[in-house]
Amino acid sequence: MERNKEMGKRVEAKLKLTAKLLELFEKEKARSPGNRAVVFWYDEDGEGRDLEEIRPTLEEQGIRVWELTQLNAFRTKYKVEVEEQETSFLLYAPFVKPPDHKNLLLDIFLYSTEFKTDEIALLAEELGLDATLARPFLQRYRVFFREKQRKEKFRRFLPLQGDERDWKAAVFAVLTQAKSTEPTDLVRSVLERGLDEEKNQALTQIRKFAHADDFYDWLYAHFGLVGTDSPTLREVFATLVQCHAVTCTPELEKHFPSFHTRMPNTCYVFLEDWLREESGRTLLRPLLKQLEAEWGLGERLRQLPPDQVADCRTFQVADTILIEYLNEMLLHHGVTGRKLHEIIDKRLNTPWAREPRIRSVYQFFTHALAMVLFSEEERRDHHRMTVRDWLKAYSEHDYKVDQIYRKMMWIYRQAGMPEVLKEISDWLTQWYEDEFLHKWGAYTDGLMSEKLTAQWPVEGVLQQSRFFRDRIAPLVNRSPKRIFVILSDALRFEAGAELSDKLGRRLNAEVSLEPMQAALPSCTQLGMAALLPGEVTDIDDQGTVFVEGIPAKGMKNREKILQKAVPESAVFRLDDFIHLGKEKGLKAIKGKRVIYLYHNRIDATGDHQVTENYTFDDVHQAVEELTRVVGKLTGTFGAKRIFITADHGFLYQQTAVQADRLAERVAGSVIEQHRRYAIGRDLVVPPGVQRVSLDYLNLELEAAVPKGLNRFKSGGGMKFVHGGPMPQEAVVPVIQYREIHGQARKKEEQRIDVRVAMRSKVITHYRFNVLFFQEQKVSQDLRPRHLRVALYLEDDRISNEVNLVFDSEQEAPERHQEVSFTLIEGRYPVGEACMLRMEDVTGTKTELYGEEPFELRVYDI
Repeated sequence: MERNKEMGKRVEAKLKLTAKLLELFEKEKARSPGNRAVVFWYDEDGEGRDLEEIRPTLEEQGIRVWELTQLNAFRTKYKVEVEEQETSFLLYAPFVKPPDHKNLLLDIFLYSTEFKTDEIALLAEELGLDATLARPFLQRYRVFFREKQRKEKFRRFLPLQGDERDWKAAVFAVLTQAKSTEPTDLVRSVLERGLDEEKNQALTQIRKFAHADDFYDWLYAHFGLVGTDSPTLREVFATLVQCHAVTCTPELEKHFPSFHTRMPNTCYVFLEDWLREESGRTLLRPLLKQLEAEWGLGERLRQLPPDQVADCRTFQVADTILIEYLNEMLLHHGVTGRKLHEIIDKRLNTPWAREPRIRSVYQFFTHALAMVLFSEEERRDHHRMTVRDWLKAYSEHDYKVDQIYRKMMWIYRQAGMPEVLKEISDWLTQWYEDEFLHKWGAYTDGLMSEKLTAQWPVEGVLQQSRFFRDRIAPLVNRSPKRIFVILSDALRFEAGAELSDKLGRRLNAEVSLEPMQAALPSCTQLGMAALLPGEVTDIDDQGTVFVEGIPAKGMKNREKILQKAVPESAVFRLDDFIHLGKEKGLKAIKGKRVIYLYHNRIDATGDHQVTENYTFDDVHQAVEELTRVVGKLTGTFGAKRIFITADHGFLYQQTAVQADRLAERVAGSVIEQHRRYAIGRDLVVPPGVQRVSLDYLNLELEAAVPKGLNRFKSGGGMKFVHGGPMPQEAVVPVIQYREIHGQARKKEEQRIDVRVAMRSKVITHYRFNVLFFQEQKVSQDLRPRHLRVALYLEDDRISNEVNLVFDSEQEAPERHQEVSFTLIEGRYPVGEACMLRMEDVTGTKTELYGEEPFELRVYDI
């Protein structure tokens, strides 16, 4: 409606101009004997005027529109007085009328007439402005309005109710190509072109078609800067940066040059909002680095305590200093953990931590700190534990060290193995391999020599050879529902724990994790065979394992074994099945009760010397793949019950294996030998190796496994190994995933609740703190919540915006977050209510989570 009204006004203004011209021609024709008129129009502000807006109407009335230039006077004279003596002419000159003694067309001018009109009034009418109020503005900016396209853009930016300040903002928005007349967009559009006044194209356009002094007056006024005879973009930018830095880190104030503003909070919020955007950080990074160097910020920040440096959200040099500090603390000092965690958490919530490289470094330190805290714990006396304690200690606690170390090293690789993290990476690798794994090796060796070599299975623990009988068969007998079993080669327990946690976050999922003792040797042939129904009956001279007399090698043979127990069964490679798609996949499993799906991501990489360095990458990839696969099975193929387990785990050592950890190869009737095991009869076992009876599988065979972290001398890689009795190799996960349906099914994911934990909700200063409380612990049933929070007065945001993550698993006293907000300067009536608006940004959709009223009593604005 409004757009149509504006267009109507513009058309009306053009019609009036044309009507006045026609009226003048009629008068001139009436007094001319030959019914002919010649009209001069000297349009001194006419550069860029579009004559096509009036030409068609005039020519319909037989009036020729002829444009004068400084060089076509003779051609014009010949045209008017010789060629077309009877034609009426509008002689349009887009320049100032020359004095008579220089006017080459003076003779024609003397017998013709001149068209004069109030262009400003017409322009005001065309733009829909009050001519009386807008005349000074339009006169001052007449050059800007000469071009049709600029006028059109100006109209789009023009508010329905505005004043000269709004009109100037619209002019600046057009010339700077800003998205809107909002000061945020307009100032960004100028600063994006750089601080060099001469090279800044936005400023060039303002100087050419507007007035740079007006722009600077507008800019300085918006940010509260004191006017000056020589304003610069650099001064404005430096003031913005200073206000942001001092608001975050007040201790820096005395170190800055003296920039003054009446509106420091407006400056702070402007830069904070810009830093939160990726494009903003990209633009600001070199400009801020320049100021870092000019102001010597690095040395000044180094003089502050680390927790104050962590508050500095403005400069990336703060991250450089804190990374050095974290390195120093972890490498050379005992740590309590809490202080360093607070520093890391602060930095992870800064705008710069949204950069993948910076975020990776702090995530690395999160895991490194956890490793250091593990290393400083008083270690258990493993030698006093029973075999049940051995498995329980690992599956309930110590597996986390393997998991944290693996994630830390994966992040390190993903970050490009930066030199700044190398020393701590090397140190923690040494601790992990030489102390943690060594201690577990010594403990496992002790238990092996006392009991496990003679009788491997631990009583009361789920055994791999009983997996089908104890976990699958009861469900098959009890319910007709289909069961999917995913067997992921080398998915060790710690990776299974991560996968279980991810799956537990799915809506309507009931997930459990339990440890299972793998067959020994912990190798693929034996482990995959043990997971099938029936008994292992033989291992032939080629190392092929038989189950119920059928070789357990290959998909077809495994399907035969499975179908002996459950005729309505099927076996697939996981990738092959998923790639079938919905229609073919459903057809392939129609009528099937049990489906075994084989997945080989980790072992396929780790078992080859060329690729074993990428083992941790593939563990990460395997967890991601299996998470997606579960979603595919439940969503596309209607799976309600899924088991995920493995044939074995693995040991991984980053550093080269020393010669004293390489055992001689086993002699005797060896059927099969690899880096961590050998199988055969009458084995001759060298030093550093233990003999293991396979009686527990009813096989008249024995195995030999190296002690501790030893390997057999053999070709191939030595970093990734399995086959031995270490819990990393021989304790595997069993994940049970059940899709909840019926009345228990949830319609949406349940997340923890958050509230403002303050009795007094009165704002009395520009800077104020708000205390938030996370009401429940995060668990598999209650997931974290991400909120975006800011203060609003009606629909106008009047404070900085903060993103908060509520994901604590701690007790109630530890689930508070105190957050600082900065109020933008303004005149707020005392007692006026505003709202602390909390928006849920956890998922892909942003939704209003809640609002808390606050009373404004800011007396010092």
